[in-house]
Amino acid sequence: MNVTKWNGRKITKPGWYSGIPIEKYHSAGICDGPAVSSSDLRTCWRKSPAHMHAQWAENEEREERDVSRFMILGSAAHHLFLGEDAFSLKFIGQPETYRDKITAQDKPWNNNANVCKDWNARQEKQAKVIVTPKEFRAIRKMAASLAADPLVQAGILQGFVEHSGFFKHASGLWVKVRPDVIPIASGDYVDLKTATDVTTVALQSAIRSYSYHQQGALVWEASETLLPEVPFNDFVLLFIETANPYCARAVPLTEEDLARGRQQNDEMMKWIAECHERGHWPGPGGDDDIRPLPISSDERARIDERLKRGGR
Repeated sequence: MNVTKWNGRKITKPGWYSGIPIEKYHSAGICDGPAVSSSDLRTCWRKSPAHMHAQWAENEEREERDVSRFMILGSAAHHLFLGEDAFSLKFIGQPETYRDKITAQDKPWNNNANVCKDWNARQEKQAKVIVTPKEFRAIRKMAASLAADPLVQAGILQGFVEHSGFFKHASGLWVKVRPDVIPIASGDYVDLKTATDVTTVALQSAIRSYSYHQQGALVWEASETLLPEVPFNDFVLLFIETANPYCARAVPLTEEDLARGRQQNDEMMKWIAECHERGHWPGPGGDDDIRPLPISSDERARIDERLKRGGR
């Protein structure tokens, strides 16, 4: 696998690159033209070009999303699970206690106390993300559960970490991907996902809600384009619960769904390129003629059944 060390400049050639911080990867102008990621394509498909553009890195007027504790937990967990060296540079553990300046006694950490406020401010100044003791305990238990998974024991998480791929689509857009792990020898890609529930029904809902098959499809296309010497074989979603009992579950996506995702991605890239050229980003139904929106067939059946029971 040929890897180029990033020189800090705009990407102008397709390939795999190392040394690109995740913040820079997600920022505007990483390439010498507009670039889209899996999340952009999935948002465009699930919602609309307007929703995608509202959070697109290339949009100078985008509004930054608030970062939730769940997102912080997921990000910290990714760094630790994958053995990323930059964990200590980005994250810091919040102390359990603080020393009261008046009584000189150790007290439970309280973010309203001045000592704690000052400590938090210092971490923020250093761009450190604070992870609470409870979150650290959860991450350790999640790590133990992952380590016991048969696929993890077989080495599915071994490979190149923190590497970014870039290639040009026929629409003229740059495409960027950042797989959790680029396999060393196999064509089996894996993506770690934190979840509140790993039952079959819950994961089917998550895959549908977040169009994860489109993400896998984009990795597939990147693999074919940038790493043709190692044929793509599989895309596995490795879910791990963020609460007790911290169950892990590996879910390979089907070739049929990945192929369908490639078609969706291709359509969205063409649409995004068109919207970018026109400077027009329609919302849901924005380019459609006004037409009735019927009740779903399932809801109609429920209504009719209830009316039937009522003798009407």
